[in-house]
Amino acid sequence: MKVEIKYKDELGTSKGLFATEDMYKGNLILMLKGNHFSEPTRTSIRVRDKNIEHYEGAFLNHHCNPNAEIWEITDVEEGVVVAKCDISKGEEITFDYETTEPILAAPFKCNCHGRWIRGKIHRYQE
Repeated sequence: MKVEIKYKDELGTSKGLFATEDMYKGNLILMLKGNHFSEPTRTSIRVRDKNIEHYEGAFLNHHCNPNAEIWEITDVEEGVVVAKCDISKGEEITFDYETTEPILAAPFKCNCHGRWIRGKIHRYQE
């Protein structure tokens, strides 16, 4: 396995998904398999018209300058998480929620810059 779920801080207040080995741009990180829902949840990832609940995928946190992205490949039902750049062992794996989610089930203020993250339909409305 190339990833592990662990706490992001010493207080143990939040978890993230971290690389257990060096990964290179274009490397496959995860295949998003799991239950599909018509409505988004706090931990689902949107792939085409489905919101997928995937165990490790639920721990992919948002970043405005992420090191991973979600690909939709023709004839592959699952979403594919791919390294957007080189990722070092121990580095947190992140993606930009507003690239996949039309509307977030749980909007939040981004730690990157304090902007509200609500989904891609709201991205440029501020």
